[in-house]
Amino acid sequence: MKLYKNYPIASDRMGMLWALNGIHDACIIEFGPAGTTHFSIEGLMQFGATVHAKTFTTHMDEHDVTFGNEERLVDAILEVDKVEKPAYIFVLGSSITSIIGIDLEGVRLQVQDDIDSQIILLPDCDFQRNFRQGIEEVNTILVREIALKNSTQDKQPVFNLLGLGIHDYNHRSDYYEIKRLMWEYFSLDIGTTFTLDTSIEAIAQASKAMINLVVNKEGLEAAKILEVVYKQPYVDMRPYGVANTRHWLACIGEQLNRAVPDDICQEELKEIAYKENMLKRRIKQLEHADIYVNQDTMDTSALEAYLSSLGFQLTDNKDNACLVWTNGIEALTSKKAIQISHPSFHQERQYPYTPMMGIRGTHYLLQEIGNTLTKALLQD
Repeated sequence: MKLYKNYPIASDRMGMLWALNGIHDACIIEFGPAGTTHFSIEGLMQFGATVHAKTFTTHMDEHDVTFGNEERLVDAILEVDKVEKPAYIFVLGSSITSIIGIDLEGVRLQVQDDIDSQIILLPDCDFQRNFRQGIEEVNTILVREIALKNSTQDKQPVFNLLGLGIHDYNHRSDYYEIKRLMWEYFSLDIGTTFTLDTSIEAIAQASKAMINLVVNKEGLEAAKILEVVYKQPYVDMRPYGVANTRHWLACIGEQLNRAVPDDICQEELKEIAYKENMLKRRIKQLEHADIYVNQDTMDTSALEAYLSSLGFQLTDNKDNACLVWTNGIEALTSKKAIQISHPSFHQERQYPYTPMMGIRGTHYLLQEIGNTLTKALLQD
C-alpha cells in the first residue's frame, strides 16, 4: 500500500466522470456502489463547478458482487432511456466491477436494440492510470463516437477548445479570457469545448470549427483525430505571459492564414510591460529567487517557462523556496503559496474574470506574485 501526503492522485475513472460532467445533457450510469458515485460528485463540489450531467448509480450488494449479476445495470439503462430520453447513455463500471470482471460489452449488446439511446461504454478502471488519462480517454471517445458519426458541417467562424475542463483550477476565468482573445483578434466565437460548459449537439457539430485550440495535453489526441478527418488545424499551447500569448496568437493566425492585428489592447499591454519590468527588478534584488511548483496534478511546463523568464529559479526544495505554486490545501496554510490546482477547501473561485492565461491572465499573475512576495516577506 502506498503512503500519500494530504491526498492520492485521482484515478482515471474519476477523470472520466469529471470530464463528462462538463456536458449539459450527458446521462451517465455507473455500475457500482452508490458511495463511489457520491464521492465523485462530492469531488466536483471542491472544484467550485456546476454539475451539468445527470449521473445515475445502480448500487450493488453482495449478491451482485458474488455472482456477477448484471440485472441492476440492464434495468438502469432501460429506465434512463425511457425517462430521460438522451441521445447517448455513457456507461462505466466502478472499481469493484473492474475487479470482478463484469462484461459491459455483453450488456450493451443485450439491450441496445431495445432502446432509442446509443450506449457508449467507457473503459474499466485499471488502477494504474490517473485522472488526466481518464479525461484524455473521454475526449477521444467523444470525437470518435459522436463527432465523427455525425454529418460533416460547413465551416463557420468558430473554434473548438480542447483540454480545459471543470477539473482545472481557475477554468472559468481562463475559458473567458481565451474566448475574449479569439473574438477580439480573429472574430471567432466558441464552437464547442472538450469538455467545459458544452452539449452533446455542440460536440456533434465539432467539424464546423475553423481551428482547434489545445490548452492541455488531454485534448491533443482528439485534436489530431479531428485534423486527420476534417482537415482542421490545431495549436497546442498554453498562453502564459504576454510574449507567449503573442506567440500563441501568431501561431493561430498562421494556421488561419490571417494577420494578427497589432492595434488591440495596446494600453493594457503597456501597463503589463511596465509591471513586468518592475517585478523583474524586484526579483533580482531577492536574496534567493527559488520557487517550487507542484507538478502532481497538472502540466506546469508552460507556467514554469514564464516564471523562469521573470527571473525565478526552479527548485525541488519547497521549504527554501520564496514562492510555492501548489494546491488549495497548502495555499490555506502558507503565506508564500499561490494556488494553481485543486483540491480547494473553504474557498471559492467563482468570479470568472481572474484568468492566469492570456493577456489579462499575465496582469493577474503579476499582481498575485507581487502581493504574495510581500506577504511572505512580512511573515519572515
